[in-house]
Amino acid sequence: MNHSNRDYLDTPSQLHSFVSEASRASVLAVDTEFIRERTYFPQLCLMQLATPERSVIVDPLALKDLSPLKELFLSEHIVKVFHAGEQDLEIINHYLSLIPQPLFDIQLAAELLGMPQQSSLRTLVREFANIRLSKTVSFSDWNNRPLSESQISYALDDVRYLPSIYLKMHDSLKQLGRLEWLQEDFAALADTSRYLPQPELAWRKIRHSSSLTRVQLGVLQEVTMTRDLIAMKRNLPKKWIVTDELLIEISRLSPTSIEELFHLRGAENQLGQHWSHELLAAVKRGLEISPEQLPDRKHPSIRLAANAAANDMLRVLVNQRARDNQVTPSMLANKEELVRLAAGEREGLRILTGWRYKLVGGELLQLLDGNLTIRLKGNSLKVTSLEA
Repeated sequence: MNHSNRDYLDTPSQLHSFVSEASRASVLAVDTEFIRERTYFPQLCLMQLATPERSVIVDPLALKDLSPLKELFLSEHIVKVFHAGEQDLEIINHYLSLIPQPLFDIQLAAELLGMPQQSSLRTLVREFANIRLSKTVSFSDWNNRPLSESQISYALDDVRYLPSIYLKMHDSLKQLGRLEWLQEDFAALADTSRYLPQPELAWRKIRHSSSLTRVQLGVLQEVTMTRDLIAMKRNLPKKWIVTDELLIEISRLSPTSIEELFHLRGAENQLGQHWSHELLAAVKRGLEISPEQLPDRKHPSIRLAANAAANDMLRVLVNQRARDNQVTPSMLANKEELVRLAAGEREGLRILTGWRYKLVGGELLQLLDGNLTIRLKGNSLKVTSLEA
């Protein structure tokens, strides 16, 4: 049954009509509502779109073919605007096999304008549009139909203000000469490899593996990859196959028989006869990994007192340059980057590339090399280069 709200698109003709209308716009705001509690891949429940003139909801449960949206998402003259868009981009890539471009994320842009880290949509709408958004239906079941008018209004609020916020941010960043600074971050968001499952690397995200030996890490690598591949194939949550905690215990014990496997607490209840043999085969593969190919979990040497002191000094300098330039410190460097930098790493760090390097990255290297001093003068920090 079609919805009576004209901004609720649940027929192919309505979708095609909006695509034609929106193709003449220069800005398209995008948001999604999805669930993934019972699946491996997210299930798209709603997609909200907005131009400066109109906001609409696309119902993917009624519209089985969303391919007409590809025209908008790939149009070079339309900027696609998101708020904290990584999950939205993941689900769009899953359903349409593309990443909308060019794109602009107002949460990232806000940090270059001195707003707090990971500012909520409500905060940005209040700051840039002087509107207070309601939270009354934020935990709705978006998979249920029909949606109420209050649900529709709430969902539309997620996009209706984004075009105007984008235009204001764009002008402010241009005046500050910072518009180009965001391109590196937006390019990273648009990298499709970011959204592809990587079961072969999933073991690195398993907590409490630091006590495992390298041989046990080899087993963890194989059993985690097997667990994730099963979950992907069956489209089930990973923890429904095997919990992370049980993966750690399987890796520690490295069982070679069903009997040994089921001696582990909860193993028989979780695994039964469904995939226990597949996990045992994975254990066997892990135990057969040659010593030179065994995975190794790097322990950041920042935990040493000397590196901890270096990390503290790096953070002081980052915070100072963030204040000087009215930028959120995390936009310059996150904690993990500073840990790696203090521990001697130099490859793959954002802080050592592009505008971040010019703003503070070069100074951080000088500080670590002993060619920069930081001192207090009154209530201000003074940074002095010692290089000739």
